[in-house]
Amino acid sequence: MAVAALLDLGIDVDFFRQELRKLNLHEYEIDIRETVKNGIRSKQFIVNCREDHHRHRNLADIYAIIDASSLEEDIRVLSRKIFLLLAEAEATVHGTGIDEVHFHEIGAVDSIVDIVSFAVCFQLLRPDRVLSSPVNLGSGLVRCAHGLLPVPAPAVAELARGVPVYSSATPPRELATPTGMAILKAVCEGYLPLPKIIPERVGYGAGQRDSELPNVLRVISGVLPEVVEVVILETNIDDMNPELYGYVFDKLLAVGALDVYLTNIMMKKNRPGQKLSVICLKKDEQIVEDILFRETSTIGLRKTAFHRKKLDRRIIKIASPYGEISVKVAYKDGGILKCSPEYEDCKEAAVRSGKPLREIYEEAVHLAGRLHRKERGG
Repeated sequence: MAVAALLDLGIDVDFFRQELRKLNLHEYEIDIRETVKNGIRSKQFIVNCREDHHRHRNLADIYAIIDASSLEEDIRVLSRKIFLLLAEAEATVHGTGIDEVHFHEIGAVDSIVDIVSFAVCFQLLRPDRVLSSPVNLGSGLVRCAHGLLPVPAPAVAELARGVPVYSSATPPRELATPTGMAILKAVCEGYLPLPKIIPERVGYGAGQRDSELPNVLRVISGVLPEVVEVVILETNIDDMNPELYGYVFDKLLAVGALDVYLTNIMMKKNRPGQKLSVICLKKDEQIVEDILFRETSTIGLRKTAFHRKKLDRRIIKIASPYGEISVKVAYKDGGILKCSPEYEDCKEAAVRSGKPLREIYEEAVHLAGRLHRKERGG
């Protein structure tokens, strides 16, 4: 249902299929169709598996399949993260190590394809933040590989740690699966009722079961109207080996810093120095502060709080004569305002083709401009 809901947000289905083929598994077929559940038009995503469903795999087996693929690294990382959460929950429930967990239903090809498909869709959409409503676990009993169990199943209960949940289902049935909970834990940064948001797109993903209540998952893509609070941490340094700055930059960006930069300054006694500035979200202030004190020679910091406003943006891929190039597209008032090719993709295309980087970049700008004009109806 999660994959179907994301596809329904407007992902190009042909491009999605093209990306999923990079998983290099062949024992399945996917069926993407339109359906109606209780009067609600929805998208449905079904994986038809030709593999024996009784085959069990452990975490290492699944990692090997993912790592042997030609999927983008971000997709592989998210896929592994979801499976690791599942393995940790199963290991806790059964009292074993994660390497000893043998997945049953989740280890089958159709489940692997389902989770990787979610990771593909997620990276195609590249949301800035993911929030979820509190999770209804359902009620009653559910039949699992280990027999008939009360809802929530043990793995779901384990994955629900730290997540606001409740139980309500008429008639009684399971409403949250281990896979669904692992996906939420992997991508969500908060759980709350629908916040103030300016909706832009709404997607519905349908399950296969029919019920009195619509068996659909709804995903709303939009913009939060409030301005985000950020903090700028600054320090003046004149006594640090300049070779260390690259490492410090990497550490800061890895923990979520929005930007890191240096400014040449003249300090006391006419010493040339550097002003190191870090922009981060308020929630990341402490960890950024710790890195600055631990990894640089500074003994003091200045902090200033600001409000940050940015355009809605997403990354799309365009086909160029030199291969696929990612383009950052910025939106305002529902339309494309500007486009910018990704430097690293242009650089790789230049290396592959032997063409000048300037020529690759100009062609990408031209193609992005055509997309811009098409979006505006020009």
